[in-house]
Amino acid sequence: MYNLKKYLIALVLFNLVTNLFAKETYLNELVSGSKISFQHWNTEESKITGYSFFQYEKISKNGKQFILEKNENTKPDGKVFTKKSLWFDASYGIPQIYEEEDFRKDYRIKNIYSGKIVKTYLFKEGKTLEFETDIGSVNAVPLEIFFFFLRKNFKKILIKEDFYFTLFLPLLAMELEEKGLPSSMSMVQMKTEIGEGIVIDTPLGLTEARELIVYPKSGLLRALLPREKTNFEFVIAESPPHHILQFKIGKTRHILQELHIPD
Repeated sequence: MYNLKKYLIALVLFNLVTNLFAKETYLNELVSGSKISFQHWNTEESKITGYSFFQYEKISKNGKQFILEKNENTKPDGKVFTKKSLWFDASYGIPQIYEEEDFRKDYRIKNIYSGKIVKTYLFKEGKTLEFETDIGSVNAVPLEIFFFFLRKNFKKILIKEDFYFTLFLPLLAMELEEKGLPSSMSMVQMKTEIGEGIVIDTPLGLTEARELIVYPKSGLLRALLPREKTNFEFVIAESPPHHILQFKIGKTRHILQELHIPD
């Protein structure tokens, strides 16, 4: 009986650890006290259209420790047009809650991560839309985790000829739900392409980097889905922890302006 109990305890612990580390954890990409900012450059009009400000801090809430990413996007005059917050548990760097508020379109979205399920709440025009998405069956990466995922897996992307992953687009999922279509269609398999190595001037000084292009694997989806929501271009530092130096979505190129990492 004693040996059976020991076996059962070991089995439970094994399953717990296996389930935990089957998830993506991002402790190496999260440094409390960090501050990062990007300039928004409109490539069509050749002008600055805004800024993004990120900061990371370790906080305690309801007896639990978290690392919190706070993000504000502003117009050139400093007026905030979106606010975002992303909560990670401080022990393993697993995402817990994501909240976004868009003052231009007057909506608020909240994602709660529970194992393989993402529970989404959309608050818009006095109405609440609520639904769940199972991202575990295809190991989908929610859009708000996208940058952390690329940084963590950048070495794999560099050495693997074909690197694919599934991206979960919550805003697309909400549009599908509103139209009575399955939200699973918002999980899009993506392909990555590595460009030539370059050296660019950054707040870190002259930095060796690689260009990375990410887009839907399916040619049909590339034709159907809007490029400004599904096609991404990155410039990522070759040396760990692989900071994102630039990224382009639609007509806006985000250029790193400040990167403060505490000692």
